[in-house]
Amino acid sequence: MTEPPDRRTEPAEPASAARIRPWGSLAFGDFRWVLVSFVVGFMGFQIRQVTNLWVIWELTGNPLSLGLLGIFQFAPMLILVFIGGSIADIVDRRTLLILTQTGNFALAGVLAALMLTDNIAVWHIYMTTLVTSAVNTFEGPARMAMLPRLVPRHYMMNAITMNQAARHASMLIGPAIGGLLIGLVGAGWTYAAVFVVFIPTIGALFLVSPMPPDASGGRRRMSVDSMLAGFRFVFSTHTILVMLLLDVVAMLFTHHRGVMPIFKDILEAGPFGYGLLFSAPAAGFLVGSGALLLLGDFKQKGAMVVGSYAAYLVSMALFALSTNFLLSLAALALVGATDGIGAIMRSTIVQMAVPDDIRGRTTAVLQLSNRGGPSLGQVIVGAMAAAILAPNALLVGSAIGAATLIIALLAVRDLVRYQS
Repeated sequence: MTEPPDRRTEPAEPASAARIRPWGSLAFGDFRWVLVSFVVGFMGFQIRQVTNLWVIWELTGNPLSLGLLGIFQFAPMLILVFIGGSIADIVDRRTLLILTQTGNFALAGVLAALMLTDNIAVWHIYMTTLVTSAVNTFEGPARMAMLPRLVPRHYMMNAITMNQAARHASMLIGPAIGGLLIGLVGAGWTYAAVFVVFIPTIGALFLVSPMPPDASGGRRRMSVDSMLAGFRFVFSTHTILVMLLLDVVAMLFTHHRGVMPIFKDILEAGPFGYGLLFSAPAAGFLVGSGALLLLGDFKQKGAMVVGSYAAYLVSMALFALSTNFLLSLAALALVGATDGIGAIMRSTIVQMAVPDDIRGRTTAVLQLSNRGGPSLGQVIVGAMAAAILAPNALLVGSAIGAATLIIALLAVRDLVRYQS
């Protein structure tokens, strides 16, 4: 297996690259509109997720029912992820984003109508989640594959950090708003608010320049061999592969969001406190990403991935052990900060290494990890919580993650020394 291209052998970046301001990527208009669309749309998606879990818990009171939602999130992704990545490499990526966000707009309307007419059932939430996951399987590769064409290369880490910060800002604001709306107006009108949120999400994308496929790659056709190009790239680059495997293990065994209604009861939190539990990791992430923006680009990305992973596991164990609401919020903030720093490092390493003509397909592999891992983890942690209680499930998951990290460091000694 090979290493990612060694960028140190390439010509030095312009002098300005070393002095990129924390918000430097916002100087590029198309990047601004894509970011605005993503922030607003993902905030709506977070409100909907929080409401889904609330409604399922109210209807069933069963941890396993919460966990089963992950199956409906994961199944379409597993089947469609490579198709979505391939399509992102052969069609206009802006058009693809507009179509996917229109689908999310319609699905939010369906849930609002069902809830407001008192016809909602658990299977409705499962089925709309299934369709949403299928739609977003095409959205993720298109959006991430756009980034290298929205900003110059030496702005890449800055743009990825801002994109991740925007994601977690939505995760901070969305659940808090969701919990507040559930308490004030009920779940039905909360779904209706999500329906409205997708209007500006779609509108902002019409202000972005068209983004057809890179003509230098020639005419592309979809085939099984073509769809697996991103998969082959990741598996031929063992440092990237190990980083992704560490992330997958953490998501499979420490995914806490799906069991948050249980911790809400343990901590005796009301609807707004429930929303804050979802928001706390995002608040921590924003602090961590802010620190990265101030640091600028730096080379010791491997050490940062390893250190942030270890700190993530410790923070998760602290949350599992806590019975105090404020301590739990602090632990979750640390979870978000450490998880986010690692995610930014991994994304930057991959985006700097992958050629543009397979960027969508490689991003699809990352999406299978970043979105599929939590979905499957929701099932695993939900089942473990039903068997041994939610706090114990997260403690066991943290121990599994620690063992995996030790094995990874022994197997790939270059991991902690990797520079980009």
